Amino acid sequence: MGEHNVPPFLKRGRMNRFLLYCSTFMCCLNGFAQDDFIAMKIKILPSSQLSITGDTNISQFECVFNTLYLEDFREVAYRRNGDAINFKNAILFLKNEGFDCGNKVINKDFHALLNTKKYPKITLELTEIKINKGKRGEAYVKIAIAGKEKKYRFPVDIISAPLDRFIGKLKLDIRDFNLEAPKKMFGLIVIKDEIEIDFELVARL
Repeated sequence: MGEHNVPPFLKRGRMNRFLLYCSTFMCCLNGFAQDDFIAMKIKILPSSQLSITGDTNISQFECVFNTLYLEDFREVAYRRNGDAINFKNAILFLKNEGFDCGNKVINKDFHALLNTKKYPKITLELTEIKINKGKRGEAYVKIAIAGKEKKYRFPVDIISAPLDRFIGKLKLDIRDFNLEAPKKMFGLIVIKDEIEIDFELVARL
C-alpha cells in the first residue's frame, strides 16, 4: 500500500510516535548534560577557624566557633565550567551552641539574637566559585540565619597544599535577616547592625 493510500489517522499515529521518540531522546541528552557532576567526600577539619565579630558603641565583641561541632565527611558534587566550579550539597551547618562569645551574658544575648531555640543552626551553602588569576577566587554562597536566606558574593583565597584551605571574610547586615540586636543599660550600649564572618576552612577530600 503506497504512502498516499495510508489512512489519515495512521499517519497521525506514526507522527505522534516519532515525536514521542524525539522528545524522549532529547530528554535523555538534557539529562546527561545537566547531570555531569562529580561526587566526592569532603571533611572540614578541626584545625579550621571561624568567628563572628561585631561592634557596639563602646567596644568590639567576637564569637568564636568550636570546630569540634562540625559534622563528619559530607558528599559533595561539583562540575567545572570554564573558570567556574559549580557545587551541589556543599552545605556547612554551624550549630549556634558551638559559638562562644567570651562570657555568659554575651552568649545569652547572641542566642537571643539568633532565636536559637527555634533556629538552632546557621547554614552556609556554597553554590559556585569563580577562579581568578593566582590563588584568589570569588565565592557565591547562600546563608540562612533564623529562618531567612540571603545570597552573597565575596572574595576567597584558595591554597591547595599541603591541605586545601579556603580563607575569606564576609560582612553582612543583621537587618537582612530581620534580626534586632539587644540593647543594654537602658539603650546606652548599642550593638551595630553590621557583623563580619571570618573563616579559614581546612578541608580533606
